[in-house]
Amino acid sequence: MSIHKSIELPTNGPLIIVGNHPNTFMDPLILATLFKQRVGFLGNASIFVNSFVNAIFAYFRVIPVYRDKDVAPGEKIDNENTFRDCYKFLEANNSLMLFPEGTSYHELKLRKIKTGGARIALSVEQKNNYNLDVKIIPIGLYYSNPSKFRSKIYVNTGELISVKQFKDIYEKDEIAGVQALTQKIRESLESLTITTEDKEQEDLFFKVKRIYKEQLIKGANTINNEEFELTKEIANAIQYFKVSFPNKFETIKTKIDRCSQLLDEFQTTAKHTKPLRSKLQKFSILISGTIYLIAGFPLYLYGLIQNLLPFRAPYWLAKKFTKEVEYYAPIMMSLGIIIFPAYYALSFIVFDAKLSSDPLILSLYFASLPLSGYYVLHYYNFFRSGVSFLKIHNFINTKKDLLKELEQLKISIFEELDEARMIYLKRL
Repeated sequence: MSIHKSIELPTNGPLIIVGNHPNTFMDPLILATLFKQRVGFLGNASIFVNSFVNAIFAYFRVIPVYRDKDVAPGEKIDNENTFRDCYKFLEANNSLMLFPEGTSYHELKLRKIKTGGARIALSVEQKNNYNLDVKIIPIGLYYSNPSKFRSKIYVNTGELISVKQFKDIYEKDEIAGVQALTQKIRESLESLTITTEDKEQEDLFFKVKRIYKEQLIKGANTINNEEFELTKEIANAIQYFKVSFPNKFETIKTKIDRCSQLLDEFQTTAKHTKPLRSKLQKFSILISGTIYLIAGFPLYLYGLIQNLLPFRAPYWLAKKFTKEVEYYAPIMMSLGIIIFPAYYALSFIVFDAKLSSDPLILSLYFASLPLSGYYVLHYYNFFRSGVSFLKIHNFINTKKDLLKELEQLKISIFEELDEARMIYLKRL
């Protein structure tokens, strides 16, 4: 996880933490780890499905918020208890986390910011004669590849917003005060996240990132959060060129669309399209890979047997807890943190009782449980890479005309994007 902090994070409250919401439960889990103090949360009432789950959420101080789809048809939404619990929580100098978009979707778009966060902040200040000094800290989250294990997560923190600054306008007109604070929250989050204007620009952003990002980063000689800044500039530049240079924008977009189409046909990225130098090189890679797969299969099978149940159990349980698919991944991760250690401990006890009590053998067995699980993932990914390798290079050898077109397109796109980047940087 890459973290960029423009300020030191507060260590106590009353504090309201607001963020964009691209990845359901993952977002609060990630943000909560950054704060030393214990943090409470606002969560959709739909996740409170039974007494067992409710008890877990209560322990983690999750306060339910009701939406239209969380109540029966025709039933009025009542969040008075929610607001009251939030007031008490903040008055005790605690930190409260909420996501004002209200829903979670992974897209490069900041959805409409709901006014609930601003209403809570201003109402609790008014209730305490503006002496509580509630602060709001905006945080932007960006997942470089949300579907890929161990991909990068960028966390950008903004300047603290003092709720008392909005006292005068709120006292004159409560609605205007809430709207003003909500707008301030939106502006802060927009500066901390990567956003595009519409789906067309979002699709183009990911295509440019796929083709050009590595070249861009290499040229800038950048690391860590500067990489995020460069990625954000790609999105900003797309909007700039669409408005300021529409003809040039359409020309580059046409080439990028075609290049992306060819990369999809080759099932690879921009850097993996060169054919192997000789059949001998391909043959040696094929033989070495086959030997590894055969030799490693017994260890793979052992690891699969030892880890299949704890690996699958979180998925089965997630389906029991909720019908909302977007919650599956974070629930599975949270359950996995509990299930894997518990399963390994139980396996250790059974092994000790039924097979061997020798300390050395027990230690080796216990160590083998997580290690063999990691090996299963490595073996499976190696196998998939091998299959992909064969498909790609067989396709390359039979579609040389398409390969030539792709390489020429890449050169042309790099030149045009380099030129566009210079124009964009000189725009001010």
